[in-house]
Amino acid sequence: MELSIGVALVFAGAAIAAVFGFCGSAIGMGNAGKAVAGVLSEKPELFSKMLLMQALPGSQGIYGLVGAFLILNFSGILGGSGTPDIDMVTGLQYLIAGIPIGIAGLLSGIYQGSVAAAGALMIAKDEANMGKAIVISAMVETWAIFGVLISFILLISIGA
Repeated sequence: MELSIGVALVFAGAAIAAVFGFCGSAIGMGNAGKAVAGVLSEKPELFSKMLLMQALPGSQGIYGLVGAFLILNFSGILGGSGTPDIDMVTGLQYLIAGIPIGIAGLLSGIYQGSVAAAGALMIAKDEANMGKAIVISAMVETWAIFGVLISFILLISIGA
């Protein structure tokens, strides 16, 4: 089985979507986790609330994983009927389709982690701030969702 340049570009697009989303989530969750650890050292009873704040930036990794599956599925690679014949131009289109979800996931995951860290500190001062902390953190995630949407639009446009 010979792997064509087009198929390799599809794999690259799927990898961009997944890896950048994973990195954004890991960095964001790490940043939030630092603040969460500080809060829990003083107020361990807030564990469940702090766990949610740290988990919020994890969604970008999920979006990246979904994006990778969509790219592999739309290209026919996950079809189970062998590796499809994908030319270089089509492969490049699949690679480009992975960029919005990947970059949006990377950056929004990082920044959502910073906002979630600040939200954790808000909650530590007053537990009534939980809803506000979630909302301000979720606002950053909107851009990751837009990245998913643009990648999906690009995918359905390939070969149209």
